[in-house]
Amino acid sequence: MNDGFFPIRIDSLKNDLATGFDLYLHPNEEREPVLYRDHSLPFDQRSRARLAGNSIQELLVKSTDKKSWVSYSATVLPDILADSSKPVDERAGVLYESAQGLVQELMSSADSGGLVSQSRDMAGGMVDFLTKESTSFYELMQLTSHDYYTYTHSVNVFVYSVSLAKRLGKRGPELDEFAHGALMHDIGKRLIDNEIINAPGALSEAQWEQMQTHPVRGHEILLEQGETSQIALDVTRHHHEKVNGRGYPDGLKGDEISDWVRISTIADIFDALTTQRSYKDAMDSFQALGFMKAKMSDELDPRFFQAFVGLMAGR
Repeated sequence: MNDGFFPIRIDSLKNDLATGFDLYLHPNEEREPVLYRDHSLPFDQRSRARLAGNSIQELLVKSTDKKSWVSYSATVLPDILADSSKPVDERAGVLYESAQGLVQELMSSADSGGLVSQSRDMAGGMVDFLTKESTSFYELMQLTSHDYYTYTHSVNVFVYSVSLAKRLGKRGPELDEFAHGALMHDIGKRLIDNEIINAPGALSEAQWEQMQTHPVRGHEILLEQGETSQIALDVTRHHHEKVNGRGYPDGLKGDEISDWVRISTIADIFDALTTQRSYKDAMDSFQALGFMKAKMSDELDPRFFQAFVGLMAGR
């Protein structure tokens, strides 16, 4: 990949709408990235067909236009996900790419107010897709990254959390609020030193103390950005609480922990176990579920955990 560009799926572009950012063709041995579509021109079906005829599935966008691309994605994603004429796997790919881009920009941008607001609408569209398309969870499972980055982890936790909540009968506006909290749950890590986030091994006591501040910092960020959903705020602040009272930051125990937090905690732990880190190998799903049952049974809600096992087993 050329420095200064990032790829986007052609499937993520909506017909007859100007993007607001330039689109480039991939480089080859003879040339650098070439301007394909000016930011002021609408992308149309003719362009889509021409690219497909040349087996081109991706275009490039300048890194300096990342925020414009994220805003565009947040605007068009609900319509793309609701378009039943497109295959489910295609729409799942657009969802995963768009959500990753949003969270990555949130983690790196000091000016995230507009993005937090846009993420609420994006989360609602993603919930509708997961609710209405019976195979959507399993299509997204094929896309989940097993290399750990905060932004991929956040999207994975969103997918697992919403799918488990849906299995447990959660519906309506509260599910949308929960989805936004799951997507934003680690936003406080943006204020943690990168040396700690990317540490190649066990953290020192001082580093661990700083890491443990990220739920409170995330809660504060969302409040500053006008978040009013108590569910989203609760999930962001308390996703590391445990039913035995040994979690953080507030040491909640038993019934003090909401159903929403209990769901997100299971999703968060499972994804952490099944992603590759520099200091540990990723577990497969079966190993991770066995580890959670053997080592964490007093930390997790047993009924919700059994429902998650059934979800992962396709039962």
